[in-house]
Parts: sequence; C-alpha cells; structure tokens
Amino acid sequence: MVRLELPHVNILTKMDICPDRAAVTELLIPDRHALLPRLAAGTAPRFARLNAAVAGLLDEYSLVSFVPLDINDDESIGEVLHHIDAALQYGEDAEVKVRDFDGEEGGEGEHGGGGGGSGSGGGSDAGD
Repeated sequence: MVRLELPHVNILTKMDICPDRAAVTELLIPDRHALLPRLAAGTAPRFARLNAAVAGLLDEYSLVSFVPLDINDDESIGEVLHHIDAALQYGEDAEVKVRDFDGEEGGEGEHGGGGGGSGSGGGSDAGD
C-alpha cells in the first residue's frame, strides 16, 4: 500500500449480524500498545520481534483502519460513502457556486465578480 500510493478504504461488512459490537469497535483503529499483547498471546515467542515490527509499521503509517458497514443503518452507509469520497477526493475540483444577496446562483463573472476597476480604464493615474 505504501509503494503503490493508491487510495484505499477498508470496509468491515456484516456489522448488522455482529452480536458484540463493542469488541469490534476497539479493532477499527488498531493501537500499537493494545495490539502487541494480543499478538504475543496468539503467536509463539519467537515471533515477538516480527510482531513488534508489524505493530510499529501499522502505527507509523496508519495503514490499517476499518470503517464499519451496517446496511440497516443510514448513518453507517453515509460514513462509508464519506470515507470513499475523501479517499478519491471526489468534488475537490468542483466549481464553487456563488450566490448573490437575492439567493440566486450566479456565475463567476455575472454578479460583481469581475474586476472592480483596478487595472482597467486606460491608466488614469499613470502620469500623476
């Protein structure tokens, strides 16, 4: 993931059938200090340095985090869509809509967006 430099979003699906959401919540954004004891308990002691290196990598680059998806919850779906939009930078290049005081939308040059008089008009103060 570091070498390819591609945007990615890790989605944890099936949260609608998860019986214990509190246990899953602590795993959404892994913490190095909480992860090391769990790795040590689940692996042989000879993997202690490898576990520390993997936990350090996860902590340093923040590569792994999960977004929970519950298809029955509209907020959950909106959160996933927000993370996808942020990863893809969707809408970043969208043109900003300018509204005038009447609430009507105008383009860039329609309602007072052009110029204001400086630099136009033939240089009236050039010889002063």
